[in-house]
Amino acid sequence: MTQTIAREATPLSHTFLNRPWWSMGQQVPGFDGPRVNETATRARAGALNVLSTTTILLLIFAPQLDPVIYVGPFVIFDMLMAATTGLTPLSPLGLLGTLVTMRFRPLWKPIAPKRFAWSLGGALGVVCLTMRFFHAPNAWLVGVVATCFVLTWLEVALGFCVGCWMHKMLFGCAECEVPYYRE
Repeated sequence: MTQTIAREATPLSHTFLNRPWWSMGQQVPGFDGPRVNETATRARAGALNVLSTTTILLLIFAPQLDPVIYVGPFVIFDMLMAATTGLTPLSPLGLLGTLVTMRFRPLWKPIAPKRFAWSLGGALGVVCLTMRFFHAPNAWLVGVVATCFVLTWLEVALGFCVGCWMHKMLFGCAECEVPYYRE
């Protein structure tokens, strides 16, 4: 006897840029309100993970290069742009994540939890850059960047967004599906 598993088919078609380009997320048939592509979000988190790994290694093995001065403003800008306009067109790593995943089936998620998570990511960037300006020891900077590494690794490897989980706990979200959370 053949058993058929019914799945809600998600169309492969999605756009590179939002419509209109300044809007947060994409309008997806079957969903109320705009959505963000979780597949592209995870690819973006992977790029941030590589960036945090490189920053940690530079802070440990070549501190004279002072990577936080360059990486900090970039991450803050990227997080701010993602939190205000979504992954495209103004978030550099959002553009990269979207471009890399254009041939993959999108997984549509609500915007509010991601916006909250990206705002927290921007705040971590501000903390790191502020610590650098106040000449905090490199060990402290490594600690903050290592926190970013762990958070992006959780997103990439496990699909668990800590900021989204915090959003669900603080504000509630009936349509938010947070893996590993039991009600």
